[in-house]
Amino acid sequence: MTKLDLLLDRIRKLPTERQEAVAVQIDLLLDDEEGGGSLLTDEQWAEVEAALTDEAEPVSTHEEVFARLRNQAAK
Repeated sequence: MTKLDLLLDRIRKLPTERQEAVAVQIDLLLDDEEGGGSLLTDEQWAEVEAALTDEAEPVSTHEEVFARLRNQAAK
């Protein structure tokens, strides 16, 4: 069984709504002409880059981000 087959089996076990979300992401990756697979628009990337260069923006460490994600998932 190929890695793709294994992934498709995992996707099929997800709830329908989650399957659709994954399908949209895969579709975007396949349609990307440059092969970069970005899920953000150019405008969204510009916002991200502006925030990264803005020293007034709060900064979180990798550990802080994942701690927040774990706390949110536990709720």
